[in-house]
Amino acid sequence: MPTNKTPFTFNIKNEYLEKMRHIAKRETRSLSNLLEHLCKLYIEEYEQNNGKIELDNVDVANSRAV
Repeated sequence: MPTNKTPFTFNIKNEYLEKMRHIAKRETRSLSNLLEHLCKLYIEEYEQNNGKIELDNVDVANSRAV
C-alpha cells in the first residue's frame, strides 16, 4: 500500500527494539505505527511545555522538506 510518509532509519539498542516489538504486539500495532505514535505524543508534550514548534520550508501535509 502506498504511503505519503517519509522513510527514516536510525540505530537503536537491540534491547529497546525487542521491548518495543513486544509493546507493539500487545497493543496490536505495527512497530512503525507504535514509534510514530510515541513521537507524536512526545512532540505534543514538548510543545505544551515549550510552545508550538514552527517549521519553515516543510510541507507538513506530505511530511517532506521543500
